[in-house]
Amino acid sequence: MSAAPLDIQALPALEPAQAVSLAGTLAQMDPWRTLGYGVESLALGLQAVHPDLTRYLARRDGETLGVAVVRHPWLRGAYIELLAVLPGAQGQGIGAALLGQIQAAWQGRTDNLWLLVSAFNAGARRFYLRHGFRAIGTIPDLVIPGQDEVLMRKLLPHRRLAEPASGAPPV
Repeated sequence: MSAAPLDIQALPALEPAQAVSLAGTLAQMDPWRTLGYGVESLALGLQAVHPDLTRYLARRDGETLGVAVVRHPWLRGAYIELLAVLPGAQGQGIGAALLGQIQAAWQGRTDNLWLLVSAFNAGARRFYLRHGFRAIGTIPDLVIPGQDEVLMRKLLPHRRLAEPASGAPPV
C-alpha cells in the first residue's frame, strides 16, 4: 500500500473509456457477476449524465481503487446505487473513506442514506452495519429470481438550528 493520500473526487459522470474499463472489473466481481450485470450496462450507468447522479472515484497515485454512485433525491434522502472497492484495494479503508465522503457531502442536506445490498453478500452487509446502516427489510427477487436484496438505511444527524437569543421563543 502506497503512503500517498487517497483522493476522492465527486464527478457528474465518468469518461467513456474509464467507465468501460471500470465496468469490466465490476462485471467480474460479486454481487454484479451473480446478478448478471454486464460490462455494457455497468459502463452506461457510470457514464450517463443525469442531474440526480453523482459519482465518487477513490484514487491513489492515479490508480482507481473504488467507485460509488449516489442518487439524490430518493425517499427523503440519498441512495447509494453502487459502492465498490476493486480487488487488490480491499481491506485498506477505501470503502470507509468513500462512505465518509458520501456522508459528509449529504449531511445537513438530507436525513437519510439508503442502499440495497444483496442478501448473499454477507461481507458487504457486515461492512454497512459497522458503518451505522440498519436493515429495513428484504425485497425478494428484486434483481433476479432467487436472490433477495436488503434495504438498508442510515439516519444522518440533523442540522442544528441557531440558539435563540435570550428571551426569544425557541425555533
